[in-house]
Amino acid sequence: MSAARTPTELELCKIVGQLTRLQREERGVASEFEDELISLDARLEKAQKAAEGLVSGLKRVRRAARVGHIGDIARSLGALDDRLADAQAAARDLSGAWRFDASAYMADGRFLVDLQAAAAEQRLEMFERDGRIYCFPLLLRIDATQSAVRVGRKIERRVRPSELVRLLAKAQKAPQRFRGQAFLDLVWRAYRRLVGREWNGTDPGRVVTLNEIHDTLTLLPGTDYPQEEFARDLLLLDRQPDLRTRSGERFEFPRGTTTKGVKPLIVYDEKGAERVYYGIRFVPGA
Repeated sequence: MSAARTPTELELCKIVGQLTRLQREERGVASEFEDELISLDARLEKAQKAAEGLVSGLKRVRRAARVGHIGDIARSLGALDDRLADAQAAARDLSGAWRFDASAYMADGRFLVDLQAAAAEQRLEMFERDGRIYCFPLLLRIDATQSAVRVGRKIERRVRPSELVRLLAKAQKAPQRFRGQAFLDLVWRAYRRLVGREWNGTDPGRVVTLNEIHDTLTLLPGTDYPQEEFARDLLLLDRQPDLRTRSGERFEFPRGTTTKGVKPLIVYDEKGAERVYYGIRFVPGA
């Protein structure tokens, strides 16, 4: 009997977030964060209207002063007191208007649950697997310390769930910037470095684990190329089976006895289906 898998930290946070959301829904509040933003926006709108009223009153007095309309000057100056009082009251109301602990919200699972709920509402495919968030071909990582979300290598600070989902949907529909030939050439160079002179290039090359390929590609200090992004790129490459290296070799992702005992790289496609990759080899082109 196999041992039970230990849940990841992100999975545990998600469970807590789901329980919290259920409790909020019982009180008629779907998202605490969204509710706080709506409340803040209402206060800001009130303050903006008060400020616009004050500015409008000042403009009226200035117009009267330019032409010397004494009656309008007196009336407009008198009305400014009320408008100034309204603006001051609105400004006082904004003091301390934002006390929401965004870092805790993003760290304890509530944000992930709200994000997935917003994605479902907008019919955006999003999956959480093994502690990672997939919105193919985008990979997300929650960075609670910065109150941000890393979308690939970009830090996105617009984290309102409904807005972030809109941005993700737009990015998902944009033409993919994956450069298959450049990626294949990169993998090919790493492969040749690992097999060395033992391969003459006339027969199928030996299988090299993709973990070795990734390690080679990230040898330089500071290289930011996580394994999940590498696995995503392998899936995109796998969808272009007709690609060849500059010298004509084609690639294969073998499975079976040649990959026994090899730690796999796992990625999930746009439907949440698991794709597993172990190793790669190159064979002479036909």
